[in-house]
Amino acid sequence: MSQSFQVFSRLILLLFVCLLCKQSSAEPLAKKSAKTSDGWSQQESDETDIVIRTKQLVLHPAAEPQPAMKYRLIPSGFDAMPGNASLYYLKAAGFLEQQGPRHSLSEFFSNAAKQAEAEGKTRDEMRPYVWLSTPPADLPIDDVKAYLEFTSFQTGFLREAASRRHFDLNRNLKLIDDDMFGYLLPEIQNFRELARNQSLRCRVAIAEGRVDDAIEILGQLFSMARHVGSDDFLVSGLVGNSIASMAWNDALYLLQHAQTPNLYWAFAAMPTPLIDMEQAFAVEREFIHLQLKLLSEIDETPRSQGYWQDFIDRLLPELRSLEVEFNLPTGDSVAIRAKIEKFILDAYPSAQKYLIDEQKLKPELVKKYPTEQVVFLAMVRFLDRWRDEYYKWTTLPYWQIRTNPAFVEIEKRMQTEAQAAGLFAKPFKSWSPSFSVAAKNAQAGCERNIAMLRTIEAIRMYAAAHGSELPPSLNALDVPAAVDPFTGSLLQYERKDDHAVLKGFPVPGMQHQLILRIAE
Repeated sequence: MSQSFQVFSRLILLLFVCLLCKQSSAEPLAKKSAKTSDGWSQQESDETDIVIRTKQLVLHPAAEPQPAMKYRLIPSGFDAMPGNASLYYLKAAGFLEQQGPRHSLSEFFSNAAKQAEAEGKTRDEMRPYVWLSTPPADLPIDDVKAYLEFTSFQTGFLREAASRRHFDLNRNLKLIDDDMFGYLLPEIQNFRELARNQSLRCRVAIAEGRVDDAIEILGQLFSMARHVGSDDFLVSGLVGNSIASMAWNDALYLLQHAQTPNLYWAFAAMPTPLIDMEQAFAVEREFIHLQLKLLSEIDETPRSQGYWQDFIDRLLPELRSLEVEFNLPTGDSVAIRAKIEKFILDAYPSAQKYLIDEQKLKPELVKKYPTEQVVFLAMVRFLDRWRDEYYKWTTLPYWQIRTNPAFVEIEKRMQTEAQAAGLFAKPFKSWSPSFSVAAKNAQAGCERNIAMLRTIEAIRMYAAAHGSELPPSLNALDVPAAVDPFTGSLLQYERKDDHAVLKGFPVPGMQHQLILRIAE
């Protein structure tokens, strides 16, 4: 991966937000387009401009297993093995060995790409990518198994990784002196490939009726999602969410198999949230301070003019990745320093006013400060205030912040206050940590998918005890129904004549609904 952390993570977050950027709760009134992929039919409404993805599920009644906790997807605290899962994932990715399989895979992809080009197909239509959106029953099993044989060495490592208690890539970000915005994450992208292979293994197991194997692989996928999502960066959390989404699609096939035991308690026992991005949120909150470490020296302690001249000299190397954000000349240290000094002079009046009027510092103290200290102190106070105005919301459940007026208008309020604050706040007008809330949205989407799986299993349990009937409502279930993290209430459910419709709340731009029928 050649992109820097800054570019790569923001691009992924931007793409994710674009996919989820339209919101409505209405049913589609007219079809703009309709297509089917991986068992999902997709429709877009002319009226609401919302995409609704629908999948038909035929379920077999299944009572609670005995004992009830017979099946676990993620090891319990007692069963989890001590040790670091990351070592086993890196081995599975072939970082330390397996040059032979790498060569075979390279040849396979090269041939597949040539064939796709000759047939006028896109990348998603070439092997093995097209298999990832193919229902298990329709897979060319022999071809898929031949492909998976190239990476058969992975399975033992992935089993070991899933059994481990923690995941740590030993980044030690506080000790890094290099450019944080240029921090590369090549290993994280490789987890996607590992997950794709696992998804294919799960689907092959389902197609061949190896239900216990499919359950084990599904658990390994969810464990991988959880492990990767606990890394230090939000982009890792989004990759974890992507892996969990693969597991969700595979699970929807598994739960339709006649021999699949009821997994209600297995889903209920999964950690909440599955993708715990607390560490990533903490790192992202401090990211500007990690890049500009000298910000930690800026406080109310009076310092001399000479100190601040030296401060600027030491600050210049740390600004090399922020030239665009701060509108600085590129690569010319002399020109950059001249522009900073002019900026300080121009920003001084508004910075002094901000410290006295808004930050309530004593006027006599502020007026004794050197010009540089007044401007830098105002900048840091403004940055820290608005940084926390965003990040405080990441501590709450998503349903509590999604429609909160104070949160909905936060971007507008920051821009308004930056404009009112004056020139010293200008460098941060183009900077916004709102992508952290987009990651919170992704996290809630993962929890919503798990809630739908748990609800399906509650419905299968109900059907087993009530003559293969669908429940009239989710309140009628024999076990507690799962809550939609976007609303804090039950998922949407409606019983029809011979089927039921289960829906998640329409996240921006998209809604998933499942049409549930009980097998005859």
